[in-house]
Amino acid sequence: MKYVLSLLLMVVWTTSCRTSADSPRAMNPAAAKRQQAIDEIREADLNFSQLSERQGMAKAFTTYAADEVIKLNDGAAPTVGFDSLRAQMSRMPVDGSVLTWQVLKADASQAGDLGYTFGQWMLSRRDESGKKKTQFGVYVTVWKRQRNGQWRFVVDGGNSTPEPK
Repeated sequence: MKYVLSLLLMVVWTTSCRTSADSPRAMNPAAAKRQQAIDEIREADLNFSQLSERQGMAKAFTTYAADEVIKLNDGAAPTVGFDSLRAQMSRMPVDGSVLTWQVLKADASQAGDLGYTFGQWMLSRRDESGKKKTQFGVYVTVWKRQRNGQWRFVVDGGNSTPEPK
Protein backbone atom coordinates (compact mmCIF):
# COMPACT_ATOMS: atom_id res chain seq x y z
CA MET A 1 0.00 0.00 0.00
CA LYS A 2 2.85 2.37 0.91
CA TYR A 3 4.52 1.60 -2.44
CA VAL A 4 1.31 2.41 -4.39
CA LEU A 5 0.85 5.67 -2.47
CA SER A 6 4.47 6.68 -3.11
CA LEU A 7 4.13 5.87 -6.80
CA LEU A 8 0.90 7.85 -7.05
CA LEU A 9 2.48 10.88 -5.32
CA MET A 10 5.48 10.70 -7.68
CA VAL A 11 3.19 10.64 -10.74
CA VAL A 12 1.16 13.60 -9.45
CA TRP A 13 4.33 15.56 -8.64
CA THR A 14 5.98 14.97 -12.03
CA THR A 15 2.87 15.83 -14.01
CA SER A 16 2.22 18.96 -11.95
CA CYS A 17 5.76 20.18 -12.61
CA ARG A 18 5.24 20.15 -16.35
CA THR A 19 4.48 23.49 -17.91
CA SER A 20 2.88 24.48 -21.16
CA ALA A 21 6.43 25.01 -22.44
CA ASP A 22 6.87 21.23 -22.33
CA SER A 23 4.34 20.72 -25.11
CA PRO A 24 5.73 20.15 -28.63
CA ARG A 25 3.83 23.15 -30.03
CA ALA A 26 5.27 25.47 -27.42
CA MET A 27 8.77 24.28 -28.30
CA ASN A 28 8.15 24.89 -32.00
CA PRO A 29 6.60 28.30 -32.74
CA ALA A 30 6.21 27.47 -36.46
CA ALA A 31 4.13 24.38 -35.63
CA ALA A 32 1.98 26.44 -33.26
CA LYS A 33 1.44 29.11 -35.92
CA ARG A 34 0.49 26.46 -38.48
CA GLN A 35 -1.92 24.73 -36.07
CA GLN A 36 -3.54 28.06 -35.22
CA ALA A 37 -4.07 28.70 -38.93
CA ILE A 38 -5.60 25.23 -39.40
CA ASP A 39 -8.00 25.86 -36.51
CA GLU A 40 -8.95 29.28 -37.91
CA ILE A 41 -9.51 27.85 -41.41
CA ARG A 42 -11.75 25.10 -40.02
CA GLU A 43 -13.73 27.74 -38.14
CA ALA A 44 -14.04 29.95 -41.24
CA ASP A 45 -15.24 26.97 -43.28
CA LEU A 46 -17.81 26.05 -40.62
CA ASN A 47 -19.07 29.65 -40.41
CA PHE A 48 -19.24 29.77 -44.22
CA SER A 49 -21.47 26.66 -44.28
CA GLN A 50 -23.67 27.94 -41.45
CA LEU A 51 -24.20 31.25 -43.26
CA SER A 52 -25.14 29.31 -46.41
CA GLU A 53 -27.70 27.34 -44.44
CA ARG A 54 -29.18 30.40 -42.69
CA GLN A 55 -29.05 33.08 -45.41
CA GLY A 56 -28.43 31.20 -48.65
CA MET A 57 -25.58 30.36 -50.97
CA ALA A 58 -25.35 33.79 -52.60
CA LYS A 59 -24.87 35.59 -49.28
CA ALA A 60 -22.37 33.01 -48.02
CA PHE A 61 -20.24 32.89 -51.16
CA THR A 62 -20.06 36.67 -51.53
CA THR A 63 -19.28 37.11 -47.82
CA TYR A 64 -16.38 34.64 -47.75
CA ALA A 65 -14.85 35.18 -51.20
CA ALA A 66 -11.59 37.08 -51.69
CA ASP A 67 -11.32 39.73 -54.39
CA GLU A 68 -9.17 37.39 -56.51
CA VAL A 69 -11.57 34.44 -56.15
CA ILE A 70 -11.78 31.60 -58.66
CA LYS A 71 -14.90 29.43 -58.41
CA LEU A 72 -14.78 26.18 -60.34
CA ASN A 73 -18.19 25.33 -61.78
CA ASP A 74 -19.23 21.77 -62.57
CA GLY A 75 -19.63 21.48 -66.35
CA ALA A 76 -18.95 25.17 -67.02
CA ALA A 77 -16.10 27.66 -67.23
CA PRO A 78 -14.74 28.95 -63.92
CA THR A 79 -15.91 32.22 -62.44
CA VAL A 80 -12.94 34.54 -61.99
CA GLY A 81 -12.95 37.59 -59.72
CA PHE A 82 -15.30 38.86 -57.05
CA ASP A 83 -17.50 40.93 -59.38
CA SER A 84 -18.08 37.91 -61.62
CA LEU A 85 -18.90 35.75 -58.60
CA ARG A 86 -21.37 38.32 -57.28
CA ALA A 87 -23.05 38.45 -60.72
CA GLN A 88 -23.21 34.64 -60.87
CA MET A 89 -24.71 34.44 -57.39
CA SER A 90 -27.31 37.13 -58.19
CA ARG A 91 -28.61 34.94 -61.04
CA MET A 92 -29.20 31.95 -58.78
CA PRO A 93 -32.86 31.06 -58.42
CA VAL A 94 -34.40 31.68 -55.02
CA ASP A 95 -36.04 28.27 -54.79
CA GLY A 96 -35.37 27.28 -51.19
CA SER A 97 -32.23 25.28 -52.01
CA VAL A 98 -29.97 24.76 -49.02
CA LEU A 99 -26.28 24.00 -49.43
CA THR A 100 -24.30 22.84 -46.39
CA TRP A 101 -21.00 21.07 -45.96
CA GLN A 102 -18.58 19.69 -43.42
CA VAL A 103 -14.81 19.70 -43.32
CA LEU A 104 -13.11 16.31 -43.43
CA LYS A 105 -9.53 17.63 -43.67
CA ALA A 106 -7.84 21.00 -43.27
CA ASP A 107 -4.22 22.04 -43.56
CA ALA A 108 -2.19 25.22 -43.71
CA SER A 109 1.21 26.46 -44.77
CA GLN A 110 4.02 26.83 -42.23
CA ALA A 111 3.69 30.61 -42.61
CA GLY A 112 0.03 30.37 -41.57
CA ASP A 113 -1.22 32.50 -44.45
CA LEU A 114 -2.58 29.91 -46.87
CA GLY A 115 -4.49 26.69 -46.39
CA TYR A 116 -7.25 24.43 -47.65
CA THR A 117 -10.29 22.52 -46.55
CA PHE A 118 -11.66 19.35 -48.09
CA GLY A 119 -15.02 17.88 -47.26
CA GLN A 120 -18.49 16.70 -48.22
CA TRP A 121 -21.41 18.88 -49.28
CA MET A 122 -25.14 18.32 -49.41
CA LEU A 123 -27.64 20.31 -51.47
CA SER A 124 -31.33 19.96 -50.57
CA ARG A 125 -34.12 21.36 -52.70
CA ARG A 126 -37.61 20.58 -53.92
CA ASP A 127 -38.24 19.50 -57.50
CA GLU A 128 -41.12 20.74 -59.68
CA SER A 129 -43.57 18.37 -57.99
CA GLY A 130 -42.54 19.54 -54.50
CA LYS A 131 -40.66 16.37 -53.66
CA LYS A 132 -37.46 16.89 -51.64
CA LYS A 133 -34.34 16.05 -53.61
CA THR A 134 -30.85 15.83 -52.13
CA GLN A 135 -27.54 15.84 -53.97
CA PHE A 136 -24.16 15.03 -52.48
CA GLY A 137 -20.59 15.81 -53.37
CA VAL A 138 -17.10 16.70 -52.27
CA TYR A 139 -15.33 20.03 -52.34
CA VAL A 140 -11.96 21.66 -51.87
CA THR A 141 -11.55 25.27 -50.85
CA VAL A 142 -8.26 27.18 -50.79
CA TRP A 143 -8.16 29.85 -48.08
CA LYS A 144 -5.89 32.90 -47.87
CA ARG A 145 -5.40 35.15 -44.86
CA GLN A 146 -6.23 38.72 -45.84
CA ARG A 147 -4.34 41.82 -44.70
CA ASN A 148 -6.96 42.40 -42.01
CA GLY A 149 -6.37 38.86 -40.64
CA GLN A 150 -9.63 37.40 -41.91
CA TRP A 151 -9.70 34.20 -43.96
CA ARG A 152 -11.30 34.38 -47.41
CA PHE A 153 -11.43 31.69 -50.06
CA VAL A 154 -9.44 32.21 -53.26
CA VAL A 155 -10.36 28.94 -55.01
CA ASP A 156 -13.43 26.79 -54.50
CA GLY A 157 -14.71 23.81 -56.42
CA GLY A 158 -16.25 20.43 -56.10
CA ASN A 159 -18.18 17.72 -57.81
CA SER A 160 -21.19 15.50 -57.30
CA THR A 161 -20.86 12.05 -55.78
CA PRO A 162 -23.21 9.24 -54.86
CA GLU A 163 -24.82 9.51 -51.44
CA PRO A 164 -22.24 8.79 -48.71
CA LYS A 165 -22.65 5.52 -46.88
